Amino acid sequence: MKQQSDEAAEVSRRNMMKQSAALLIGGATGSALGARVATASDEARAAPPLPWTWVELDPLEAGQRAYRMYFDPVKGGCGSSAYLSILSMLKEKVGYPWTTLPDLMMTHAAAGYGGHGTLCGSLGGTSCIINLVAYGRGEKGQIFRQMIDRLFYWYGDQDFPTDRFDDISSMPGQVTTMARSPLCHVSISKWAMAAGESISSKAKKERCAKVVGEVVYTVVLAMNEYFDGNWTPPRWQPSEETQHCVECHGPDDMWHNQATMNHQQGHMECLMCHVDHTT
Repeated sequence: MKQQSDEAAEVSRRNMMKQSAALLIGGATGSALGARVATASDEARAAPPLPWTWVELDPLEAGQRAYRMYFDPVKGGCGSSAYLSILSMLKEKVGYPWTTLPDLMMTHAAAGYGGHGTLCGSLGGTSCIINLVAYGRGEKGQIFRQMIDRLFYWYGDQDFPTDRFDDISSMPGQVTTMARSPLCHVSISKWAMAAGESISSKAKKERCAKVVGEVVYTVVLAMNEYFDGNWTPPRWQPSEETQHCVECHGPDDMWHNQATMNHQQGHMECLMCHVDHTT
């Protein structure tokens, strides 16, 4: 009886091993097949290399979408509404590859990126789109840098908020200020003090929604002009004080090498942070 029992146990063990092996082989085959299918599918939907396709968009519609999206509890905020307003129109008019981008990619840019008050999120959101369509274009493929650079110092020279969206705003005719900087901290603080408002007020949110709308309007207009062959990069015109600074401390273009001390990088107004040491 013991011998028969041992033989039966051995047969059972061998059968179990065969079944386990079959499961393992089948699982491995299924996994490999699944991996091949997933890879083929991913390749079919993979985003192409830059630059991506741009089509003419309505700047006002884009700006109004940005204004309205700013108040969305999930997709709102300056960075997300700026990015998503243009992206949504490109998804509708172009489709792939714009459909490969997630809607929530720029939510982190709100309030100067994570609430840190650095770059205005509207500039970050629109710069993302500019890079996708302009990278590799123009002389030496660098036109995207010029577009973004010019956008930033255009922003600093604007009296915000504009009245372009007052017809859909509950607070038309708000106090305006010029930031002289692309930083959220500077832009918001100057306006809040001039308007006598807190940063949590409805008036501040209205102001920022209009700022986002204006940035988006301007970017879409510029991109339309560029692809129509009618866009010329605006020339940087620093203030007299900043011009004096860069003559010693660095060139006005970080990509150009010249015989200066080369201590600085960028086109921001120097005296926003530094004391004028010439007086």
